[in-house]
Amino acid sequence: MLERPYPYLVSSETPSAAGCANSVPVDMVAARRLSDKASLLRPLKDEHLLEVYREAKKMNLSHEFIELLEEALSIRQLSHYKEA
Repeated sequence: MLERPYPYLVSSETPSAAGCANSVPVDMVAARRLSDKASLLRPLKDEHLLEVYREAKKMNLSHEFIELLEEALSIRQLSHYKEA
């Protein structure tokens, strides 16, 4: 059996048959990965996480990074403090 050195998504359907039907599971996998990455921010105190979020917005950092911070804030139920 051939081992692959990295994780990847596999569909049992052929690429032409998969079409849009395969997009929902991929979206769910992407959301799960984002949540997993956001959990890596757990050691930060709430105040520090909020400060990092605000500074990232001010500095116009990447959308992906800001989305990750927003996910971490929502996990901690701090979303209402984002604009404060």
